[in-house]
Amino acid sequence: MRLGFFAVLFASAAVLVSAAPFPFLQGPAAKAHHQAQADHHLRQAEVHLGHAETHSNHADTATANGNHQAAAHHTAQYNHHMAQVDHHTAEHERHQALADAHPNYPQHHRRNIDELD
Repeated sequence: MRLGFFAVLFASAAVLVSAAPFPFLQGPAAKAHHQAQADHHLRQAEVHLGHAETHSNHADTATANGNHQAAAHHTAQYNHHMAQVDHHTAEHERHQALADAHPNYPQHHRRNIDELD
């Protein structure tokens, strides 16, 4: 009995939450959101690029020292970080394009029905 009650309670809460409207950003708020995301992804790409360069240097040193296992490890880490650079660069470009598409001002002033008379 209790299990059925709680199952119905949680199911009804899930239905109510799923019916809630999703906040849709517009105008300056949308521009600010996408610009912040673009900046974040650019910083992340730069961080991963730095890590990739470090692993590339370590791989070169390990190869020169004949440590092929360490060289393989650092090469794999380099490849991982470069894939992350590509991902974050693509996300930066996507968010930057969305930020640039949003004007700094509201697009249209919506008039009240009383203003139409």
